[in-house]
Amino acid sequence: MKSVVLIPCRLESTRFPNKPLAQILGKPMIQWVYEAAEKSEASDVFVITDSQDIINAVEAFDGQAILTSDEPQNGTERCEEAMEILSSDGTEYDVIINVQGDEPLISAADINRMLDLFEEEDVDVLTFIQPINDEAEYRNPNIVKAVPTTFDEGFCDITYFSRSPIPYMDEFRPEVAFKHIGIYGFTATAFEETKSLDPSLLEEVERLEQLRWVQNHLVVSAMVTETLLIGVDTPEDLTAVENILKSKN
Repeated sequence: MKSVVLIPCRLESTRFPNKPLAQILGKPMIQWVYEAAEKSEASDVFVITDSQDIINAVEAFDGQAILTSDEPQNGTERCEEAMEILSSDGTEYDVIINVQGDEPLISAADINRMLDLFEEEDVDVLTFIQPINDEAEYRNPNIVKAVPTTFDEGFCDITYFSRSPIPYMDEFRPEVAFKHIGIYGFTATAFEETKSLDPSLLEEVERLEQLRWVQNHLVVSAMVTETLLIGVDTPEDLTAVENILKSKN
């Protein structure tokens, strides 16, 4: 099975300009993400971006990068353009994994778990979820919640994603609440199918692109990850990541 990890990132950020190049313990954040993905069993890893500055930074640590246009509106669209570039010379992959460029704590082991499940089970789209132990997180609209089916063989399907605190609870129960971790894997067939889908109503109102797939009857499966992940949106998040990485050394 041939697989590729695509890491979409861009320099423009209203809350944290130049975020991918922000230094974490002497290395740019995008390097932490890339090196974690490179330790996995994926066949190839590419950073994909419309920024020449990011391309230069990736090449400086001997990474692979693809320069896309500035037309993509989100990470998935940037992955689509990158796959068109890769396939133009006949390169084909069985599995495509989208890892966000602001996840410096991403685990190679989790990427391998995703690849293993694609090998063993008939899944189309795969992502990660994590238990919510803090009621404030459950009620935070910036934390995307996921409602799973019953787990079978270590994975489940997701019935719905929302920014709202779902499922509804009179009294918060952490064993019921899950948050979504924005890492996606696709079979090549499912990836091609997502490209033809128009934005859906639920996607627009919730501002969650994965609801486009759910509304169009694509089954999104999920596994639980125990990896402590912090998506970097602010300088404060960067400090938290640095403290975690220091504690590991």
